[in-house]
Amino acid sequence: MASFSFKFPRTAHIGHNVSHAKNRTKRAFKYNLHTVTVMIDGQKQRMKVPTKILRMLKKSGKTTHFTSAQAE
Repeated sequence: MASFSFKFPRTAHIGHNVSHAKNRTKRAFKYNLHTVTVMIDGQKQRMKVPTKILRMLKKSGKTTHFTSAQAE
């Protein structure tokens, strides 16, 4: 794989805060970001990724801190 890149929107979802009186104000549901070290073109690079992308990186073996149970 020559390069690794992914894009995700600025906010995950838009919704409402709802008070006890049922007043609604806009709010953003933000991503659950994690800092992870990824091997890109043989070099370690730190980046912040959402949890969904982190799971994909773990399954593909691109992260440096994860080893699968089958490898042991």
